[in-house]
Amino acid sequence: MSKLKLMYDVISIMKEKEVICGTFQAEAKKDQQKILGFTNEFEKNLSNGETKVKINTEIDCNGKKVKHESQTQFGMQGCGRHLHHGFMKHIHHHNHYNNGQNHEDIHCGGVKGKLTKLAYILDIFNRIKVDEKEDNSVVLSLKLENMPDEVKRAFHEELNQRKMFEHHHHHSSMKDCCALKDPKIGINVWINNNKEVEKIVLTADGKQLDQNESHDMNLWAELRLA
Repeated sequence: MSKLKLMYDVISIMKEKEVICGTFQAEAKKDQQKILGFTNEFEKNLSNGETKVKINTEIDCNGKKVKHESQTQFGMQGCGRHLHHGFMKHIHHHNHYNNGQNHEDIHCGGVKGKLTKLAYILDIFNRIKVDEKEDNSVVLSLKLENMPDEVKRAFHEELNQRKMFEHHHHHSSMKDCCALKDPKIGINVWINNNKEVEKIVLTADGKQLDQNESHDMNLWAELRLA
């Protein structure tokens, strides 16, 4: 099966959807002790931006357990483009794809930098494994540890520099989940025979150094679309 044709079909079908709904779940463990549990049930109308979310969070912060539940409904028409540009600006600023090349050349649109990024994207795409099932569904899999060192370094730096949790009052627990040393990261995507994404699962296992102590960290996240 052609990976390029598969991706094209999946994107074409997904962009035609009027409503996307599903559940996002995440769990983090430190030395086999659960420190974070997160569930987000969501529904978003892609035409008018109306979004409904129901969030449940459980956090163990240094022995202090906190639970939080909330339901929200809001409209975000026109915000998708703004969020996209903001996200891309953040990535553009923080990613450090530096392989002996001029930093500004890579980040500021130089031909050499753009070709380097394109080469990394194509390398990642080439490393995706495709497992076609008897019912014509497909499972895509990718392991970060099999990637070039330049890509792994860029991913790890971005992971450790994320600022999205800085103003969260449980920031320390979130930081524990991201500050991993040499993590083994895997991504699996389930696509049904109608070329629709059904489920995406991300796993990350690694070591966390905390005041000269080493802890085992495990992160699991799943996005399931209805």
